[in-house]
Amino acid sequence: MFCSGWLVWFTRFALVFLPSEAAKPHIIFHVIDDFGWDDPGFRNQQISTPTLNMFHEKGITLNQYYVQPSCSPSRATFMSGRMPLHTGINDWIPNKAYGLPLGETTLPQLLSTAGYKCHAVGKWHLGFFQTEYTPTFRGFDSFYGYYEGSEESQPRCGPGCTQLAWQDVNQYSTNLFADEALRIIDRHNASEPLFLYQAWQGVHAPRQVPEYYVEPYLHRINDTARRAFAGMVTAVDEGIGNITKALEEKKMLANSVVIVTTDNGGPIVDCAGIGASNRPLRGGKCSLWEGGTRGTSLLFAPRYAQQNFAWQGLMHGADWLPTLVEGAAEQRILPGATKPLDGMNVWKQLIGNLPSPRRELYYGLSDSSVGHHGPALRSGHWKLIVGTGGGSGDHPPWWRNFSKLLNLTDDHRPRLFNLQEDPEERCEVIGQDERVSSMLSTIHAYQASSVPQRQGDPSCPSFAPHKSFEGPWLGPWCDVAEVVV
Repeated sequence: MFCSGWLVWFTRFALVFLPSEAAKPHIIFHVIDDFGWDDPGFRNQQISTPTLNMFHEKGITLNQYYVQPSCSPSRATFMSGRMPLHTGINDWIPNKAYGLPLGETTLPQLLSTAGYKCHAVGKWHLGFFQTEYTPTFRGFDSFYGYYEGSEESQPRCGPGCTQLAWQDVNQYSTNLFADEALRIIDRHNASEPLFLYQAWQGVHAPRQVPEYYVEPYLHRINDTARRAFAGMVTAVDEGIGNITKALEEKKMLANSVVIVTTDNGGPIVDCAGIGASNRPLRGGKCSLWEGGTRGTSLLFAPRYAQQNFAWQGLMHGADWLPTLVEGAAEQRILPGATKPLDGMNVWKQLIGNLPSPRRELYYGLSDSSVGHHGPALRSGHWKLIVGTGGGSGDHPPWWRNFSKLLNLTDDHRPRLFNLQEDPEERCEVIGQDERVSSMLSTIHAYQASSVPQRQGDPSCPSFAPHKSFEGPWLGPWCDVAEVVV
């Protein structure tokens, strides 16, 4: 989608407001879609990302941070604090009759009990076949964005309430979502804590961006796909910069915790390859290789972390829920308030540059788009993949065909890597049978508590767009009763 117009450029921020120690921090949670390890400017000077560079230079860069291989599983994990093996969201959610189960307590629901005003902007992708699965029924006070289209709504906003933003058709979503965030901040009472879930459509496919974002790269990047992708990254960085500037002008920035995370590794070949890069990591989106699961993430929290550093502690996307609720917001999660969490509260360790309490993480399975491979486990600096990681990180097609002819293929054998010595997963470690056996036992323990992949409700009709005079639109299609709003 395209637009006209240009948001103000990034400027330096002067932190002049000193909040009361008792004030709960504002939480701004940016999710950059399909953002690769090698895509921010502080890792690759090929791409201009002044806002992310500022967060890197003045905040915390998470160097051992993991997400799921694809979109919906990571977003379900952010919202629930639980991994896909327990939510049943192992793959990206198509337009089928299921979503993040209603029994899952979400991050905004918990923050609301702590007095937060919660707003969602951008991409949802956690199900919308019934109204109860949409954002304003999952804890958000408002939603502007798309289930699979551009819509706007308010708390418990269902049929007859949701407004279709026809005026925004053919506008560039990155700028639309930035503008909506600015309106939210402008209207917000700064004495109340704000939770803004800013889920950018960029830098996901399609590879589209207004030309003026691409022009700076015409003589810098030869590859046309990478050049357009760089423009998309710069557009998102500009939006994050304008949101940050708005927080400063509202005297909210000094008491804000700003998170930036990808939802998966960059798609380099598989799963809508768009020009992203995960170098030097192996593989990309949808796979269990490090390039598909080790994510770019930053935390900028001037009230709590006055010095920048690269945190080497192990962290998973499931950890954000308890870290933000119990750590940043200092709101205890009461027994029974959620289903058993997979996430851990790493707040003190994160802001204090201390060793992480997390010692292992379960990667789960690769996305079915590349075939279900794995599972995989990380324990300390050791990583075990059962079979293969899937996708472009595997051997090239000619090798797979050649190995089949010679009967060399054994896709189900465990593969062990030492990520401390070999973060690029180039050399399998042999002679560690006892370690492999122990890690396999841990994987089996995880699998024993897993739930099946969610499937569509067979009682629902097949998905079809709704019709209107303005054109087709996408929304809930299987409400079984009138929704109370």
